[in-house]
Amino acid sequence: MAVTAARSPGTVSRNRFMLGVLTAGSTVIALTYVGVILRYLYPKSSDTPPLKVALSEAGVVDPLTQQILPFQNGVAGPFNYPTVVDKSVVVGVFIEKINATGPLATDNIRVVDQTCRHLGCPVTWVPTDNKFECPCHGSQYYRNLQVSRGPAADPLWQHKFILAPDGSSITIEGRE
Repeated sequence: MAVTAARSPGTVSRNRFMLGVLTAGSTVIALTYVGVILRYLYPKSSDTPPLKVALSEAGVVDPLTQQILPFQNGVAGPFNYPTVVDKSVVVGVFIEKINATGPLATDNIRVVDQTCRHLGCPVTWVPTDNKFECPCHGSQYYRNLQVSRGPAADPLWQHKFILAPDGSSITIEGRE
Protein backbone atom coordinates (compact mmCIF):
# COMPACT_ATOMS: atom_id res chain seq x y z
CA MET A 1 0.00 0.00 0.00
CA ALA A 2 1.21 3.44 -0.93
CA VAL A 3 1.67 5.93 1.79
CA THR A 4 0.81 9.55 1.05
CA ALA A 5 2.15 12.37 3.06
CA ALA A 6 -0.34 14.69 4.66
CA ARG A 7 -0.48 18.14 3.04
CA SER A 8 0.17 21.13 5.10
CA PRO A 9 -2.74 23.59 5.22
CA GLY A 10 -2.80 26.21 2.44
CA THR A 11 -0.81 24.25 -0.17
CA VAL A 12 -2.13 23.59 -3.67
CA SER A 13 -1.47 20.45 -5.68
CA ARG A 14 0.08 20.65 -9.14
CA ASN A 15 -3.17 19.51 -10.72
CA ARG A 16 -5.19 22.21 -8.98
CA PHE A 17 -2.59 24.83 -9.89
CA MET A 18 -2.59 23.87 -13.61
CA LEU A 19 -6.37 23.73 -13.66
CA GLY A 20 -6.48 27.26 -12.21
CA VAL A 21 -3.94 28.56 -14.76
CA LEU A 22 -5.83 27.00 -17.70
CA THR A 23 -9.16 28.30 -16.42
CA ALA A 24 -7.79 31.84 -16.00
CA GLY A 25 -6.15 31.74 -19.46
CA SER A 26 -9.31 30.46 -21.12
CA THR A 27 -11.37 33.13 -19.38
CA VAL A 28 -9.05 35.91 -20.63
CA ILE A 29 -9.18 34.56 -24.20
CA ALA A 30 -12.97 34.20 -24.12
CA LEU A 31 -13.47 37.72 -22.76
CA THR A 32 -11.13 39.11 -25.42
CA TYR A 33 -13.15 37.43 -28.18
CA VAL A 34 -16.42 38.67 -26.71
CA GLY A 35 -14.97 42.20 -26.51
CA VAL A 36 -13.81 42.09 -30.13
CA ILE A 37 -17.18 40.85 -31.34
CA LEU A 38 -19.05 43.50 -29.34
CA ARG A 39 -16.70 46.21 -30.64
CA TYR A 40 -17.41 45.06 -34.20
CA LEU A 41 -21.18 44.94 -33.69
CA TYR A 42 -21.33 48.21 -31.72
CA PRO A 43 -18.53 50.47 -32.97
CA LYS A 44 -17.52 53.60 -31.13
CA SER A 45 -19.73 56.51 -31.96
CA SER A 46 -17.17 58.56 -33.82
CA ASP A 47 -17.35 62.26 -34.26
CA THR A 48 -18.01 62.02 -37.97
CA PRO A 49 -16.52 65.12 -39.57
CA PRO A 50 -18.98 67.08 -41.69
CA LEU A 51 -18.25 67.09 -45.42
CA LYS A 52 -19.27 70.07 -47.53
CA VAL A 53 -20.02 69.17 -51.15
CA ALA A 54 -20.76 71.56 -54.01
CA LEU A 55 -24.17 70.99 -55.56
CA SER A 56 -25.97 72.22 -58.69
CA GLU A 57 -28.91 71.22 -60.85
CA ALA A 58 -26.40 69.39 -63.09
CA GLY A 59 -24.98 67.22 -60.31
CA VAL A 60 -22.55 67.00 -57.42
CA VAL A 61 -18.84 67.91 -57.35
CA ASP A 62 -16.79 64.97 -56.06
CA PRO A 63 -14.80 66.44 -53.12
CA LEU A 64 -11.77 64.26 -53.90
CA THR A 65 -11.45 64.58 -57.69
CA GLN A 66 -13.38 67.85 -58.20
CA GLN A 67 -15.23 66.19 -61.12
CA ILE A 68 -18.94 66.76 -61.62
CA LEU A 69 -20.99 63.64 -60.98
CA PRO A 70 -24.17 64.27 -63.00
CA PHE A 71 -27.66 63.41 -61.81
CA GLN A 72 -28.89 60.28 -63.65
CA ASN A 73 -32.62 59.86 -63.11
CA GLY A 74 -32.16 62.04 -60.02
CA VAL A 75 -29.15 60.23 -58.50
CA ALA A 76 -25.54 61.51 -58.49
CA GLY A 77 -22.51 59.66 -57.21
CA PRO A 78 -21.10 57.74 -55.56
CA PHE A 79 -18.25 59.63 -53.95
CA ASN A 80 -16.26 58.89 -50.79
CA TYR A 81 -17.21 60.37 -47.45
CA PRO A 82 -14.68 60.11 -44.57
CA THR A 83 -16.30 58.92 -41.36
CA VAL A 84 -13.39 59.63 -39.02
CA VAL A 85 -11.29 62.75 -38.61
CA ASP A 86 -8.08 61.24 -40.02
CA LYS A 87 -10.02 60.09 -43.15
CA SER A 88 -8.82 56.51 -42.72
CA VAL A 89 -12.37 55.13 -42.94
CA VAL A 90 -14.66 56.15 -45.77
CA VAL A 91 -18.06 55.14 -47.09
CA GLY A 92 -19.50 55.82 -50.51
CA VAL A 93 -22.59 58.01 -50.70
CA PHE A 94 -25.04 59.09 -53.37
CA ILE A 95 -26.95 62.36 -53.48
CA GLU A 96 -30.49 61.65 -54.60
CA LYS A 97 -33.23 64.01 -55.69
CA ILE A 98 -36.34 62.23 -54.43
CA ASN A 99 -38.35 63.73 -57.27
CA ALA A 100 -35.84 63.52 -60.13
CA THR A 101 -37.21 66.61 -61.89
CA GLY A 102 -37.83 68.53 -58.69
CA PRO A 103 -35.79 71.38 -57.21
CA LEU A 104 -32.74 71.21 -54.97
CA ALA A 105 -34.61 71.60 -51.69
CA THR A 106 -34.17 69.98 -48.27
CA ASP A 107 -37.40 68.00 -48.61
CA ASN A 108 -36.40 66.74 -52.08
CA ILE A 109 -32.84 65.58 -51.32
CA ARG A 110 -31.60 62.45 -49.65
CA VAL A 111 -28.00 61.33 -48.95
CA VAL A 112 -27.87 57.57 -49.47
CA ASP A 113 -25.17 55.26 -48.11
CA GLN A 114 -23.57 53.02 -50.74
CA THR A 115 -23.30 50.05 -48.36
CA CYS A 116 -25.60 47.08 -49.00
CA ARG A 117 -27.37 45.96 -45.83
CA HIS A 118 -26.81 42.26 -46.62
CA LEU A 119 -23.03 41.87 -46.32
CA GLY A 120 -21.69 45.38 -46.86
CA CYS A 121 -20.80 45.36 -50.57
CA PRO A 122 -21.00 48.72 -52.38
CA VAL A 123 -24.25 49.14 -54.30
CA THR A 124 -24.42 50.84 -57.67
CA TRP A 125 -27.10 53.05 -59.16
CA VAL A 126 -28.60 51.58 -62.36
CA PRO A 127 -30.52 54.41 -64.06
CA THR A 128 -32.09 52.10 -66.66
CA ASP A 129 -33.71 50.02 -63.87
CA ASN A 130 -34.22 53.05 -61.61
CA LYS A 131 -32.82 50.96 -58.71
CA PHE A 132 -29.77 50.57 -56.52
CA GLU A 133 -28.24 47.13 -57.12
CA CYS A 134 -25.67 45.10 -55.20
CA PRO A 135 -23.31 43.19 -57.49
CA CYS A 136 -22.24 40.71 -54.78
CA HIS A 137 -25.45 38.79 -54.07
CA GLY A 138 -28.09 40.51 -56.20
CA SER A 139 -29.96 42.62 -53.66
CA GLN A 140 -31.92 45.46 -55.24
CA TYR A 141 -33.35 48.59 -53.65
CA TYR A 142 -36.10 50.91 -54.88
CA ARG A 143 -35.50 54.66 -55.00
CA ASN A 144 -37.28 54.95 -51.65
CA LEU A 145 -34.38 52.76 -50.31
CA GLN A 146 -36.64 49.81 -49.48
CA VAL A 147 -35.60 46.32 -50.56
CA SER A 148 -36.91 45.32 -53.97
CA ARG A 149 -35.22 41.91 -54.04
CA GLY A 150 -33.18 40.12 -51.34
CA PRO A 151 -31.16 38.62 -49.78
CA ALA A 152 -30.88 42.01 -48.01
CA ALA A 153 -33.66 42.46 -45.46
CA ASP A 154 -33.19 46.12 -44.44
CA PRO A 155 -33.34 49.38 -46.43
CA LEU A 156 -30.23 51.37 -47.34
CA TRP A 157 -28.94 53.82 -44.74
CA GLN A 158 -29.40 57.57 -45.07
CA HIS A 159 -27.13 60.37 -43.87
CA LYS A 160 -28.08 63.58 -42.10
CA PHE A 161 -27.31 66.74 -44.06
CA ILE A 162 -27.74 70.49 -44.17
CA LEU A 163 -28.52 72.18 -47.48
CA ALA A 164 -27.07 75.68 -47.96
CA PRO A 165 -29.83 78.33 -48.18
CA ASP A 166 -28.92 79.10 -51.80
CA GLY A 167 -28.76 75.36 -52.70
CA SER A 168 -25.13 75.61 -53.83
CA SER A 169 -23.77 73.05 -51.37
CA ILE A 170 -24.75 70.30 -49.02
CA THR A 171 -22.99 69.45 -45.75
CA ILE A 172 -23.14 65.76 -44.90
CA GLU A 173 -23.12 65.09 -41.16
CA GLY A 174 -23.18 61.28 -40.83
CA ARG A 175 -25.61 58.38 -40.73
CA GLU A 176 -29.05 58.87 -39.27
